[in-house]
Amino acid sequence: MPPCPADEPLIDAVDGVCAFESLAMQMQVHANDTRERRTLSQRFDLPAQLTVMLLLEGELRVAINQTHCLMSARRGPVGYLWLMAAPGTLVRHIRAGQRVRKVNVTLPLSALDDLRLSPVLCDRLSLDSPRAGVACWSPTPHALRCAHEILGARQGDELQALSVSIAGLSMVQQALRAASAASSGLAPTRGIAPADRGMARARLIRARLLEDMSREAAPPSALARELGMSESTLQRVFRAAYGSSIVAFQRQERLQRARAQLLDGGLTVGEVGYRAGYAKLSNFSSAFQRTFGYPPSACVRR
Repeated sequence: MPPCPADEPLIDAVDGVCAFESLAMQMQVHANDTRERRTLSQRFDLPAQLTVMLLLEGELRVAINQTHCLMSARRGPVGYLWLMAAPGTLVRHIRAGQRVRKVNVTLPLSALDDLRLSPVLCDRLSLDSPRAGVACWSPTPHALRCAHEILGARQGDELQALSVSIAGLSMVQQALRAASAASSGLAPTRGIAPADRGMARARLIRARLLEDMSREAAPPSALARELGMSESTLQRVFRAAYGSSIVAFQRQERLQRARAQLLDGGLTVGEVGYRAGYAKLSNFSSAFQRTFGYPPSACVRR
């Protein structure tokens, strides 16, 4: 087989389509599932950047430059997208006891060139405006799965870091598609809510699950009968709204409450694990480590 001449472009030696991309986006991903311990306001100095947020739970009162926003997931998970065309500030107002579950993905303005955004979309993103443009976007089930994958990633694992990068880029893609389909430029707006009936049913399921956290949880089949739907519909409606199975949600919520109890002090790791539904301390410690990336003993105040 004769070799391909070194000076002959590869594209001239094959039939079909070849695509070569070199991307250096300097993407940053920040995820948190936390309960605020103090009421305060925090100010952050930010570079010019594009930020995509998926808020899964809680509320955030923020001021991005001079744009004041109340970001709320009361009606279910919601996405936000904003662009700072120049360096500016973000002020975040939080209150004690507020739980927030969210994922932020940020890209510097130089990355927008790598993404090759259309002129129409760039205009909608208000790239030439000194004020931050803020808009809602309705997260798809795929975007919700990406957010949960990022939240569940273990720190220090290189393969997990690659998965987080892929999930983060996918979230950006979903948000930019929503912005591209919008009928006007970015401005404070409520966006498009998920299907009202499905979302209402999902919120009802979630509220019922949270009620069960203080006692032995009813199996999904019993909960489905109580709410007048099949078990498959129960699971489908919940996953479409929250990107998680019911069992995974229950496990995550119990572990979150267990972590809060450990941080508050007064109980041993074994006592907290038993309250979370784990008969064996080893099983509780393993589940805790997988979820948060550190053992439960790290939360015990010395």
